[in-house]
Amino acid sequence: MLEKWNWVVSIYRDYVGAGMLAALFLTALLYLFVTEKNKNTRILFLYMPVLTLLIFFFPPFAAIVYAFTGEEIYYRLLWLVPVTPVLAYSAVKILMDCGKKKRLWVGAAMMGILLLSGKPVYKSPYFSSAENYYHVPQTVVEICDMISQEEHYVKAVFPAEFLTYVRQYDTRIWMPYGREILVPRWGFQYDLYELMEAPCPDAERIASEARDQGCQYIIISERKPLSGSFTDYGYELLANVGGYGVYWDPDLVWYP
Repeated sequence: MLEKWNWVVSIYRDYVGAGMLAALFLTALLYLFVTEKNKNTRILFLYMPVLTLLIFFFPPFAAIVYAFTGEEIYYRLLWLVPVTPVLAYSAVKILMDCGKKKRLWVGAAMMGILLLSGKPVYKSPYFSSAENYYHVPQTVVEICDMISQEEHYVKAVFPAEFLTYVRQYDTRIWMPYGREILVPRWGFQYDLYELMEAPCPDAERIASEARDQGCQYIIISERKPLSGSFTDYGYELLANVGGYGVYWDPDLVWYP
């Protein structure tokens, strides 16, 4: 059980990051424990979050969840902890309790604490400024608009960096593999994916495999040195979009 306890603690540490927001949350829980009198509010903003955290840190429960889901799911239990509502309610309660003359200064102090407790989200490698209303790379939008058809589904093979975006933008575009290939624990393997992600993709093998799987379009990065040319194997270069070649087989008809 000590091993599972250390595992849970490491998950929580990774989830909260620097821990400043977690410290504010625990402070807010303590404040509500001392000052909140409404029973329903205490249940919602105090008892329920504390109970959820106790369950999360309970090693036997963690062991059971781990046995069925593995490592990647357990942290999602922390999504059930209403951190933002608790902080917001506590802040409003503090402002209401401190009197009208002090509210401006107390509010400014709380805002300052919140600002200093975190860092800009765009400093993380997992976030970037949105390029459009769809919150997907603009290159994906342009390629999908180019190959999509109003009355028919199309099938296309995309490089790994686009897999999580294509069907988010256009569900009429089918792919031989999707996000599942990016999660090693799931154990999915596709020969076509390995060919596409090779340091020097082999155009002949990719074209053959893509055609066997009904892919009318091949989208591949032009930054990789390509062995051979897709145009020698029945695909035509439709366009170059944002550093990616869009190849099309005009003779291939695919039905889902």
